[in-house]
Amino acid sequence: MSLDLEAALASIEAAESVDALVACLQGIANTCGFSSFSFIDTPRDGEREIFVLNTILKAFNDDYINENLVYCDPIIPVWRRTNTPFTWDQVPLPERRGKRLPGALKTMNVARDHGYNDGLVIPFHYVDKLGRHGSAACTFFWTDTISQLKFSLTWNRAKLHTILLYWAQKVIDISDLSGERKARFIAEREDIEPLSDREKEVLLWAARGKTVSETADILAISDDTVETHMRSCLKKLQAANKTHAVVQAIYLRLIDI
Repeated sequence: MSLDLEAALASIEAAESVDALVACLQGIANTCGFSSFSFIDTPRDGEREIFVLNTILKAFNDDYINENLVYCDPIIPVWRRTNTPFTWDQVPLPERRGKRLPGALKTMNVARDHGYNDGLVIPFHYVDKLGRHGSAACTFFWTDTISQLKFSLTWNRAKLHTILLYWAQKVIDISDLSGERKARFIAEREDIEPLSDREKEVLLWAARGKTVSETADILAISDDTVETHMRSCLKKLQAANKTHAVVQAIYLRLIDI
C-alpha cells in the first residue's frame, strides 16, 4: 500500500508523547507491510547510554543483547557510512569457512530465527555546532517474502525516508533528553540563516518528489542553479542531504507541502 505522505506527517505532528509517536510510526510501518521497527541513536564521547525506541519482539531483543550481537552486526558499519536507505540483502556477508560461524552470519541467522527475513535501514547523520559528528538509524523489519518487500519499497522508500527523519526530530524534541542531544537533531530557528524565496521553492518542489531537472523546468532556471540553491539550503539548515534539508524546512515550518 502506498503511503499518504501529508497524512503521515500530520499524524506525527499531532502526537503529544513519545508513546504516541511510537504507536504512530508502528502504524506507518504496518501500512507499508513491516512488522516492527527499531530506532537507535548511538552515544558519543561523554554520553553513557544508547537512546532506543523499538517495537521488535522481546525474544529477539533479548537474544541480540545477551549474545552481544551489536559488536558483530553487519548492518551497523554500513549505516555509519551512508546517508542512503538500504535493505539487509544489499549488505555483503562473509563466507563461512570451517565450523566457526562468523558473527555477521550469526546476527542475521538470529534475526531470521525470529521471523525477520529482511529489513529497510534508514540512516540519519548530523553535525553539531562544534562540528562533532553523530549518527542514528531506524530499521523497519520485514517478515514476508523479499519480492513483496521490493514491491512495497517501489512506492514507499522515499516517503519512509522523509517520514522517519521528521519523526526522529519530533521524538527528540519532546523526549526527556539533554539539550545538547536535542540540538544535534533539531536546528533552532534563531540558528538558521533566512532562506531566500527561490531556495524555499527549490525545497518545496524537492518535497513533492521533483528531480533537479524537473524543478529547473518548473522554475525556468538551469539545473546548475537548482543545485546551487540546494547546496545553500543544506548549509543554512545544517542538513546532511537533500531529504534532511526538506524535513528540516517542513519541521521548522519554512515550507508546507
